[in-house]
Amino acid sequence: MFPSALSRRAALNAIIVPASRTAPNLDQAVALAKAINCWLVVFCSRQAQAGEVNELAAGMRFNRAVAVDLPPGYGHKLLDFASSGITRGDLPAVCENPNGDLSTKRNLGLLLARMLGWERIFFMDDDIRNVAGDDLRVTTAMLGRYRSAGMRVGYFPDNSVVCHAHRQTGAAQDVFVSGSVLAVNSMQPFSFFPEVYNEDWLFFYDDARSGQLGSSDRHVTQLSYDPFEQPQRAERQEFGDVLAEGLYALLDRGLGVEAATREYWNEFLVARRDFLEDILTRSDQTERAIPVKMISAVQTAMISLMQTRPIMYEKYVEAWRKDIISWAENVTRLPRSPSINSALGELDLTLSGSEPVEISPAPVRAVAAEPPAADARAIPAAAGTSGAAADAPMPVL
Repeated sequence: MFPSALSRRAALNAIIVPASRTAPNLDQAVALAKAINCWLVVFCSRQAQAGEVNELAAGMRFNRAVAVDLPPGYGHKLLDFASSGITRGDLPAVCENPNGDLSTKRNLGLLLARMLGWERIFFMDDDIRNVAGDDLRVTTAMLGRYRSAGMRVGYFPDNSVVCHAHRQTGAAQDVFVSGSVLAVNSMQPFSFFPEVYNEDWLFFYDDARSGQLGSSDRHVTQLSYDPFEQPQRAERQEFGDVLAEGLYALLDRGLGVEAATREYWNEFLVARRDFLEDILTRSDQTERAIPVKMISAVQTAMISLMQTRPIMYEKYVEAWRKDIISWAENVTRLPRSPSINSALGELDLTLSGSEPVEISPAPVRAVAAEPPAADARAIPAAAGTSGAAADAPMPVL
């Protein structure tokens, strides 16, 4: 299933998995890392346990696995963001980040890669399946030309609850490049994953704006689930959904965050309300069997939307942009580490088990541009928008 190795020009240093599920869910990640002969770094919490990950890797005769348990309530000064304070306490409870410590784990992967001099890393969530070695090769090879490049999670679609409802009531609904299968050049400037829903869209926002986000147009599978099973899922996604859709709708008009004013968000919230109401209207008119819990989820999202105000989005964007500046300064000051253990020590973390191999940090160097594969392409600035609020009337700014 997997090629024995990637070409030298597309060499991948590490696959990084933010794990919350039990170890058997990582067997494909282990097999992929083994076939490619790269590191596998697994940050564990909830049901995932580093010791069990080590046992899985040993059983598959793979000796380059790095498993780390995140202590309860883990925090670090490098991950102390003003935007996190907003989503944790300054917003209504319905705006609470629904992703737990996902952003923390991904940010730790970025910091670890930078300290170890790993040039090319690939984020892969523990609910992702069927990542073919050739597809990973094509995606990773794009990092010479792009700062980040991803695949599409099309089989089960990687969408919010509301966008699943948008599709289920007969409307066209696409999927965007996802942080769950994302290659990043960690030797070039990179952003961070905020503690908010659609954290990946915000991570590669500046790449999308500058034409530095690529897509290999290769598809992978996500474990299926019922998006409408818990209506509160839609409630907690709504703030981040509106935030990301609104920012990318501006990109569609050739405008950046400077145009994300209070007046803009006022207009966008009206458009978003109309979008949700259209879903509910279609659910009444369609001949399809629409689950009652889907209607309940959209109604819950509507209630959540009504609890937010334009100033909340404006303040969040301001804090997020300031965080990016401080993050960039901190990243440039990171020490080079001679080993994984020492790098984890800088992050107040410890390795589970003994370190597989002592390594020397790779030198920081410019990455030469490489021709993309025939089916690879740049992501247009607004390709991530669902066609929902993005197509609604926007203010003239």
